[in-house]
Amino acid sequence: MRAIVLERNKLVGRRVMRHFLASGIEATVVEDPAALVGAGAALVCADAFDGDAVVAAVRATPGARGVLWTAEPLKRALRYLAECPQVMHVLGRKDFESAPRAWELMMVLRRAREGGGPAPLSAYLDWGHTGFDERIATSAERDRGVARVQDFVAALQVPKRLAEMAGELCHELLMNALYDAPVDDRGVARYAGDRKADVALPPDDAARLRCATDGTRLVLQVRDRFGGLARRHVVDGLARGLAGGEMDHSHGGAGLGMTLCHHNALAIFFDVARGRHTEVTAMLELDLNLREVRTLARSLHLFGDLAFGDLTS
Repeated sequence: MRAIVLERNKLVGRRVMRHFLASGIEATVVEDPAALVGAGAALVCADAFDGDAVVAAVRATPGARGVLWTAEPLKRALRYLAECPQVMHVLGRKDFESAPRAWELMMVLRRAREGGGPAPLSAYLDWGHTGFDERIATSAERDRGVARVQDFVAALQVPKRLAEMAGELCHELLMNALYDAPVDDRGVARYAGDRKADVALPPDDAARLRCATDGTRLVLQVRDRFGGLARRHVVDGLARGLAGGEMDHSHGGAGLGMTLCHHNALAIFFDVARGRHTEVTAMLELDLNLREVRTLARSLHLFGDLAFGDLTS
């Protein structure tokens, strides 16, 4: 696999190049956007500032994937994911002098090279992490799961608001898995019309909640067996929710839910196998102060059937 990286900061370019080499991907770093088109690379990577050049390059190369990074608000990069299904990743970074987070970039590169299904939970954390794993099938179990997550995070001696954010995030992910995801044999949603209804799913349809930490990062993961999440639900929902920099209350729950996920997680990974599973993994950094939590650039990753997907599906 070959990659081409547009990065004008030479130090950042060298750091990024090391990760490509470590992942077994041949990469070339360039400083001129014109060099992207016609390069024939399977991965085309650049800051979102050069998103137009990335889109042009991947459109000219069937099967190529676009990877963006940014130190700016995610909403500025969303249009590239909306316009071009070959753009699948936006990696947040601290500033323009910093490379994307190493573990996050390595995960993207390894999955690009090897394919396969979702990464194990351990891939998001340092060795020696601890956590819990629960099945959630009812509204009451949802509430207990949210409370357990919040208590788990609070026990890590982090600011109270961070524990609350983890609880809010867990609640939204479980609401999606319990209310929006389940469908009957005809593909008709069972509960999406009434998010206040009591839910009681059969054991085989229960959502899986996983929560773990290595003391530096917290990972929340919710998985359902239905695999009904579409790319437009993510991209359009975020675009609506982030319109004007505020939650947009005029378009219903999708925008609101995606916006809450964006605000409360530093990185979020969507992995869908159509009709088999939807897995959403959210990562929070525990060592950030609340100002950094609010202002740092976010990451968004689309894997599985959300990659190269029809934007209308």
